[in-house]
Amino acid sequence: MKLFRTLIPLREARSIVLRHVRRVGVEEVSFDLAAGRILAEDIVAEMDSPPFNRAAMDGYAVKAEDTLGAAPDKPLVLHRHEPYSGSEPESEELSEGEYIPIQTGMPMPRGSNAVLMLEYGKERDSKLEVFKPVTPGKNVAFKGEDVRRGDIVLNEGRLLRAADIGLLASIGRRYVKVRKKGAIGILSTGDELYDPKVDGSSGGAIADVNSYILAALMSTIAKPSRMGIVSDNYDALKAAIVSCIANCDAILVSGGSSVGKRDFIGDVVADLGEMLFHGVAIRPGEPTGFGIIDEKPIFCLPGYPVSMIAAFEMLVRPFLEAMHGLKEAMMRQVFAVVAKKIPSAVGRTDFVRVRLSHDEHDGEYYVEPIRVSGSGILSSVTSSDGFVIIEENREGIEEGERIVVNLW
Repeated sequence: MKLFRTLIPLREARSIVLRHVRRVGVEEVSFDLAAGRILAEDIVAEMDSPPFNRAAMDGYAVKAEDTLGAAPDKPLVLHRHEPYSGSEPESEELSEGEYIPIQTGMPMPRGSNAVLMLEYGKERDSKLEVFKPVTPGKNVAFKGEDVRRGDIVLNEGRLLRAADIGLLASIGRRYVKVRKKGAIGILSTGDELYDPKVDGSSGGAIADVNSYILAALMSTIAKPSRMGIVSDNYDALKAAIVSCIANCDAILVSGGSSVGKRDFIGDVVADLGEMLFHGVAIRPGEPTGFGIIDEKPIFCLPGYPVSMIAAFEMLVRPFLEAMHGLKEAMMRQVFAVVAKKIPSAVGRTDFVRVRLSHDEHDGEYYVEPIRVSGSGILSSVTSSDGFVIIEENREGIEEGERIVVNLW
């Protein structure tokens, strides 16, 4: 039985895929290991940050009122607070006309309300000449200025980045709940393939690049497992999928998704479970299929690398993001002006590899399609800066339009 009778629109295919998402579980990890993970809870600050008023500059803690009228040609003189420990200014309390030397980050002494920068004062013999006045609050980071106790500082569904880890440290949050990484099995099909990590090239053989590309594309959000290369044989493919299903949350199969005599993935999925669609009105990536076996999703992706990448970005990535509860886009995007018309055809969604350029005069980014666009030309991806999606109801994007570019 060969499938791939009709093509369904991308929006319908994506809707079907997302209806079969099963959210992964939750685990607790140390905050310093949480970068790149998806947050599974709202983070509420249990303390202020900073936890006290602190100096934002090296200089001298003063009462701002004591510096009024100071000038380079008419300095005011303050006296160092005594006794002065030199290391714990927060234990001191300034009186009128006094100062204490202070370093960035140190707690402000009681009674002080500003920091005079080093270059605006000259200290000698426990006295300070002040050459410039400061206003109350100058060069002071106040308690709770960054985060206040009780604030929601990070929301569930956020992809945790470097600054987020620093924020967690600043509020004393040692452990956080994150989404577990879903186990995604990857199978490559084709008698002509060899594993470049294991075997050397031989005449007529083609390196299996697809499994390595797929593993790299989802390594941040999921836990990919390369399950090997399967020959173009119905029984071998069926056995490999049965084995994979038992150990994975979802499966990606590259190759064998068309309607040739040795393309069996559609038949195997239909026999083991249910094929929900086979054939999507996208270019490249038309032979893409999706089904369910034992309640687990299986994506049937094209064998050509560029087609496979296109299908991944348009269907698999949204699935993985929903599976892990991500509530923001993982991919970086920029707005750019179309420098040269990007053609398309009504009735299909186009995945177009593009290059970006930046005009220093007007500050705009400009985008144009790359010339080489074959589905098997992997260098057309490596030589591009990203891609644009042209919706099915458009005949193309005209020169001068401003569009969103997805960056690799």
